[in-house]
Amino acid sequence: MKLISETVRGFRNIENAEFYPSTAVTVVCGENGQGKTNLLESIFLLTGAKSFRHVKDRELPDKDGDGRAEIDSVFFAEGRRQEIRLSVGSKGRTASLNRGSEKKASELAGKFCCVIFSPEHLDLVKGTPAERRRFIDTALCQLSAGYLSKLRDYMRLLAQKNALLKDARNISAAYDMLDVYDERMADAAAYITAYRRRFAAEVEEEAREAYSSVSGNRETFGINYLSTAGDDDDPSEIARMISSARGDDIRLGYSTVGPHRDDLELLLDGDPARVYGSQGQQRTAVLALKLAEAGLFRNKLGEEPVLLLDDVLSELDGSRQEFLLRRLGGSQAIITCCDPNFIERETDADVWRMDSGVLTRAGD
Repeated sequence: MKLISETVRGFRNIENAEFYPSTAVTVVCGENGQGKTNLLESIFLLTGAKSFRHVKDRELPDKDGDGRAEIDSVFFAEGRRQEIRLSVGSKGRTASLNRGSEKKASELAGKFCCVIFSPEHLDLVKGTPAERRRFIDTALCQLSAGYLSKLRDYMRLLAQKNALLKDARNISAAYDMLDVYDERMADAAAYITAYRRRFAAEVEEEAREAYSSVSGNRETFGINYLSTAGDDDDPSEIARMISSARGDDIRLGYSTVGPHRDDLELLLDGDPARVYGSQGQQRTAVLALKLAEAGLFRNKLGEEPVLLLDDVLSELDGSRQEFLLRRLGGSQAIITCCDPNFIERETDADVWRMDSGVLTRAGD
């Protein structure tokens, strides 16, 4: 899978840019705040997923423009040249694939896939469970339109149930409605949890090898999916677990059991890396996770995903930098940084420059 070209109009601070990345390594350099991450964000949106920066769609168009951003891309996947036209505005994102009819952007799932690696990911081990759930969901929503649909259904039901829980102590009729929500949420929860467990097992296998390569086999890396609904993915059992928490839910005013409360525990020699891992070990674990994510995409899709590295190399020490760059072979990688010299020495990279939202190829 390769991005051939991308034209961006009215997206954040990028008024108009044309980008033609190398099929191997491309570096986009420039000072902080010039729009490098905005370019990667526009590429990531081609997956049909939401922004990896966790912002509302209405925040993406240039605030001084007409309130709409357009992203046109040409890419190679499934053995042929394809096109995506993506439009982003106050009412969300729409897209057309290969000049077909305009649909919700989420229907692009599985057509163009990226793995994003940013400095925020380096805190994945010691960060919140929400960050680790987001790591899982970002990958699975690209791989499966069905997963994306179930996750959206579940989160919609969860919001409605939580609104009801806030009044449940005062409204006796709310109990009947809570039964309905619990049953409907259990079906979606079982689907989501099963997908996540399978993802965790597959990523663990890939990540263990990557971790060993970086650490010199000093520790064994592992992953444990922690479900608040227990170890059974049967909808009826999950419904029972959700219902059994009814008293706590009403007292607290929100739902305490379900995939929205689950976690991904990262282990070193069987112990939680969050507690016992050094900063170096934790960063090695995250590096292994992101490489494993790329490997999983490769296995599922039969081709390499596009790798987006957002100023992450400056946060890694020399050995981890070199390891990551060595592992880019075969993938198209688009890397942002302030100083491209190290990457140019280690790879045969094309270099572009971003300055106040203006993108140019180095030397032009």
